[in-house]
Amino acid sequence: MSHSRAIPTLHVEGRDDLYTIAELLRRHGVDMSEPKRPFTILPAKDPATSVEGVGPLLANMADAIRNATDRPVGFVLDVDVKTGDRWSAVSAKLKAAGVVPPGTCPPNGYFGQVPGYPHRVGVWMMPDCVKDHGKLEHLLETLMPANDPVWPLAETSTDQAKKLGAGFRDVDRQKAVVHCWLAWQKDPGVPFGTAINAKFLGCDSPEARAFVRWLRDLYNLQGLQNI
Repeated sequence: MSHSRAIPTLHVEGRDDLYTIAELLRRHGVDMSEPKRPFTILPAKDPATSVEGVGPLLANMADAIRNATDRPVGFVLDVDVKTGDRWSAVSAKLKAAGVVPPGTCPPNGYFGQVPGYPHRVGVWMMPDCVKDHGKLEHLLETLMPANDPVWPLAETSTDQAKKLGAGFRDVDRQKAVVHCWLAWQKDPGVPFGTAINAKFLGCDSPEARAFVRWLRDLYNLQGLQNI
C-alpha cells in the first residue's frame, strides 16, 4: 500500500480544488508537503477516460468510505445545481456505504459515521453547503479584496463576451468571471492555488474560515483553534 493511501484522504472534483485547499491550509500554518501532510487530497477521475469531475467523485464515494476503514475520509464538491438535488445525490451514496445522512446538508459541513467503523465521514458542498448553483469559484470570490474595483468590470466584460459569442456555458459564468479577474492581476492568469499563495486572493473571509474549520474538525488538524 502506498504512503498516500495510508493516511486520511480528501476526495475532490479536480486539481483546482486540490491546489486551492492545499494553499488555504498552508496560509493557516498546516504543512501540506510530503511526508508531513495530515491527509492526501485526491482529485476524482473517471477510470476509463481520466476525466475529472463530480461524476467520478460521486461514483467512487461509497467505496472510498468503506475502504477508509480506520481513517477519516472527506468529500468536497460543487453544488452546481439546486442544493437539495446535489444533497440527494450525495445522500444516496452515503446510504450505500451505510451512513445515515440528514435531510439537508448542515451549513457548517456534514459529519457522519458508518455504524461499527471508527472513522468519520465528511462532506462539504462549495461554497457554503447552502448556496444553490454554488462552486469553488464562489468561495474564491470571497478571498478577493473587499470592494475590488476590477471585479465588476470582470463581470460585465464576461457577460459582454457571452453576448458576442463566447462559448462558455451559462452554468460556468462564475468560473469565467474569476478567470477574467485573474487575467488582470500583476501575474496574469495564474492557477487558483498560486493566486492564493501570491495573495491576489489574500483575504480571510468568513466563508473560507468556515471551510477550514470543517477540515480542522474532520482531520483533527492541530494549531487551528482560532479559526
